Amino acid sequence: MRISIISGAEIVSGKEIVALELGQGLRSLGHDITYITGIAGNGDFRSRLTAQGFPWQADHLGFISAMLTWKYIRKTTGQLLQVPGLWRRYGRFLKQQKPDHIIHSSWHHQLLLWPFLSPKRDWLWLHEVLPDKPQYRRVFRWLSNRLRGFVPVSAAVARSLTQLGVPAKKIHVIHNGMTDPAPFRQTALTNDSSARIGIVGQVAEWKGHHDLLEALSSVVRTHSNAEMHIFGSPREGYEQILKDQARNLGLASHLIWHGFVADRNQVYENLDICAVPVPVMATEALPTVAIEAAFFSLPVVASRRGGLPEIIEDSVTGFLVEPGNKEELAARLCDLLESVELRKKLGGAARDRAVVYFNQERFAEEFENLLSLKHTPS
Repeated sequence: MRISIISGAEIVSGKEIVALELGQGLRSLGHDITYITGIAGNGDFRSRLTAQGFPWQADHLGFISAMLTWKYIRKTTGQLLQVPGLWRRYGRFLKQQKPDHIIHSSWHHQLLLWPFLSPKRDWLWLHEVLPDKPQYRRVFRWLSNRLRGFVPVSAAVARSLTQLGVPAKKIHVIHNGMTDPAPFRQTALTNDSSARIGIVGQVAEWKGHHDLLEALSSVVRTHSNAEMHIFGSPREGYEQILKDQARNLGLASHLIWHGFVADRNQVYENLDICAVPVPVMATEALPTVAIEAAFFSLPVVASRRGGLPEIIEDSVTGFLVEPGNKEELAARLCDLLESVELRKKLGGAARDRAVVYFNQERFAEEFENLLSLKHTPS
């Protein structure tokens, strides 16, 4: 099959990582894969496509916002001015490539490309839990008539689609998967003095750094050597907010800022515990960091939110806590810091589960089966 994957990819985060994994997996099964990506950003995603030998085309894939702040009005206006050229180039791409299937990783891009959507060819691979609001109901009911189907990355995302009125027969859950990044790692770190808690991903309000800092203020009372390692690019202004919070809590010396680190081995191999403390105001569809940490035999302490319960078995591969409950978060972190054996037990079970349920082969085969079921050769 000829399959095109559309990923805007201004930065390389979880969605972009699994978009590359999907292309690799489908290509290994014998399919012809091409990408369309955005022209914004630092070019990291495009460089990775080139390095992996994927043909790609870049274009103006921004978004149209209903927010009436000057920042979003300016961005929306700029995108609308690009639409005529985008349509010409995309139409030319379809004529030349003749894809049997197009996998869109953003519904914003589908709105921009709406004249070309086909219920025989186009899919929405959905990476976000959608709010139950009237405007979303209108958009997704309309999309359900223009698309072959929806591929949510978790049951949590699927439930949000159902609430919006998308027919169940058009919803096909496929959990993300990836190549094992740590094939020779068998157990979690075993140093009794270790107390390295990592939080990985964008440094932004919806990731829960502020809740983790509050929990850490309790942890250090009994574990004075505890460290909070922060990996990821900071959202504008938010890093300073966290530094001010840490200073007020007396935690400045317990924080280690790493910035964005591309090498996953450098991120996870020097951690003892991974935290994914998604706050009450946010919902993560299927956080890639929780899957990556599991491959590295790290127990994860995470919020019982979104798709995280689909990754973590509570008290088996890690711990789930109520979002926003800093006391419960601190208690579970302390449980792991106090027991090397518990870290080894949960970390080993996390890796065993990841190898079985979140591997690239299963991921690509489920996509292939779904596309093949609907495939009609052109």
